[in-house]
Amino acid sequence: MVIQKLRKKLNNILKEKEDFAFESDIIISHVTKQSKHSWLFQKEISDQVFIECIELAKKRADGMPLQYLISEWEFYGIPIKVGKGVLIPRPDTETLVDVALKLTNPHAKIIDLCAGSGCISAAIAKNLPNSHITSIELSTQAISYLKKNLLPFKNTVEILNDDVLNKKTAEKFQNIDMIVCNPPYLTLEDMSNLQKEVKFEPSMALYGGIDGLLFYKQISNIWKKSLKKDGWIIFEIGCSQKQDVLNILSQNGFINTKCIKDLSNNDRVVIGQNSIKYS
Repeated sequence: MVIQKLRKKLNNILKEKEDFAFESDIIISHVTKQSKHSWLFQKEISDQVFIECIELAKKRADGMPLQYLISEWEFYGIPIKVGKGVLIPRPDTETLVDVALKLTNPHAKIIDLCAGSGCISAAIAKNLPNSHITSIELSTQAISYLKKNLLPFKNTVEILNDDVLNKKTAEKFQNIDMIVCNPPYLTLEDMSNLQKEVKFEPSMALYGGIDGLLFYKQISNIWKKSLKKDGWIIFEIGCSQKQDVLNILSQNGFINTKCIKDLSNNDRVVIGQNSIKYS
C-alpha cells in the first residue's frame, strides 16, 4: 500500500472533521510510531498499518476523541496519557498554569484539586521542581492515569485518592501557599447539549451541579482554612462564570480577586488571595 493512498483514504473517512488532514496524519504517526517527517517519504506501508489506521479513523468519524484513540495528548510541552475515564487536557487550561507559575515561589506548597490526568500538576512540577505538590482526585479511573503521568515528577508530587468536597480532606492540610483547581463546571443545561466527542468523557469530570457552581462554592468555603494568609486560590472557569466565581470568592473572604483571559480572549481563570490567618 502506498502511503499517499492511505492518507487520501483517511482524509475521506474524516472529511466531516474540521482538521481532517491533521487528524489523518496524527493517526498514521501513532500507528507507525514515526514522525510525519519519517513516514511521509516511505513508498510502501504494510497491510497491518493500513488496517489499523482505517479502524482508528472510523472510530474517530463516529465521534471518539482523537486523544483517546492515540492514548495521549501534549499539555504544556508534556505528553499526557489519557483514555476512557479521564478528562482530556485542553490548551485553555495552560492559562491556569501560566498564572500559577507567576504567583508562586520555587519552594511553594501547592494543592491541585480535581487533578484528573495530572496535567496541571505535571506542568507546575516540571517548572518548579523544588515545590511540593499534592494532587487530589476521587475517580479511581482517573487515578490510574494520574499515577502514570506524575511518575516522572515523583520527587515533587504526592497523589491522594480523596474527595475534595469532604471537609475532612481539607482539614489534613495547613499553611498551603496555593490551591489550583480545574473543577467540573458544566451546568445541567450544558450536559444536555454536549458535543458528540465530549460525551465520551466522564460526566464526573464535567458536571458542576445545576448551575455549574457547586465546586466553586464548596471548595472556596471548605479549603480557605488550608491556605496560609496571602495564599492564592486559582480556578479555571467556564466563559460565562466570571462574575459568579468572583462573587463566591469575595463572599468567602478572598481579596485581590481577578479574572484572566485565555489566548482566545475568553474569561478562563479566576484568582483570589486569602486575607485571614486561620492557624
